[in-house]
Amino acid sequence: MTEAARQIPALIELPFEKEEFAWRRERLLDLMKRADMDALVLSSVSNYYYVSGLATNVPLGVLALVIRSDGRGFWIGRRSEMTNVETFMVASAWSEIARAIADEENTYEVVGQAIAKLMPAGAKVGFELNAASMPANGINTVALHASGIEILNGSGLVESLRVIKSPRELSYLRAAGKMTAAVIRETVTGIVEGQTDSGLASRAFAALARLGSDPQPVSPTIVSGPRSALAHATFSNSPIERGELITIEIGAVVARYCTPAYRIAMLGRPSAELARFHDASRAGLLAALEKIGPGMTSHEADRVVREAITDAGYSEYFTVRAGYSIGLGFVPSWDEDHIMKLRPRDERPLRSGMAFHIVPALYKLGTGAVCCSNSIVITDDGTEALVPVEPELLIA
Repeated sequence: MTEAARQIPALIELPFEKEEFAWRRERLLDLMKRADMDALVLSSVSNYYYVSGLATNVPLGVLALVIRSDGRGFWIGRRSEMTNVETFMVASAWSEIARAIADEENTYEVVGQAIAKLMPAGAKVGFELNAASMPANGINTVALHASGIEILNGSGLVESLRVIKSPRELSYLRAAGKMTAAVIRETVTGIVEGQTDSGLASRAFAALARLGSDPQPVSPTIVSGPRSALAHATFSNSPIERGELITIEIGAVVARYCTPAYRIAMLGRPSAELARFHDASRAGLLAALEKIGPGMTSHEADRVVREAITDAGYSEYFTVRAGYSIGLGFVPSWDEDHIMKLRPRDERPLRSGMAFHIVPALYKLGTGAVCCSNSIVITDDGTEALVPVEPELLIA
């Protein structure tokens, strides 16, 4: 750490106590020991944030945290990002810089050389082989320049710790959920005939910023009319017409924890068919809130939602899994779908402290999409809804 970094005022505030981060790292070290792993290289921001508290999302090059089996942490990454690392080190009193990479250097060659200096010949080093942050060709280059090490698959180790949230994590998800509800309500009250979906999106962005949300991991989904049936389509400066579906999916973020919800709005009253279409999605959500709980399998939880939609007569339009894990939200997404999801033929059990976004989304070409969703926490005896907004079609 430079002397200049030691002298500057604190610019980073850790989102958790140092003891919680130390506890997370101890659990990770235990998993590494079981996997016969001498070090683990974390290059995905959500995972190195989880074990350290550094929230830098690197758009160019690499930032990686090497955690050795002795508990020491070493940062390797682009030189311009080291201002973030040094400031973090002041706040956390943990870890050190192993190597700053200049822009004129070959990133992955330097990463390999730095790891070779940190680890003895024959060391077994885990990498996040499933992470987009360090692609396969990059890891191959690292291997060439750290030829004395054995590369292991370290994907999933940190994620297995993230699936059950701590009390402090849940407090952030609850705070984000309240903010999401406020933003949805404010967005809906701003709907006027002739307005564009882009204009409506600007209202949502302004509300998120004013209420104090952290940066969005993904753009809110705000789109109207038949275009809403195009999965994950969003605003395109299209006029909003009376009587058409307006889809609004937003996730506010607190301490990088994101709590999304999806609501459908409309100018004027819906037709009987659109009301039935929406009510089928609503039935899926209400069934989830009533019946899902700890001890159920992922498959059983998905079936709760799926059967409610089937009973309403709209199963052919329900083409997705019933929900996905939520927690940390960094670009490019707010979901933890890769950690756990609620889907058919998945026998993993639900446990208290897990958090999910229940998404009974129905897509019908020519009509649009409906989704009455909520984020939930699995409790000891059921579920807790995190976004306090009524499960109704919202009339502007």
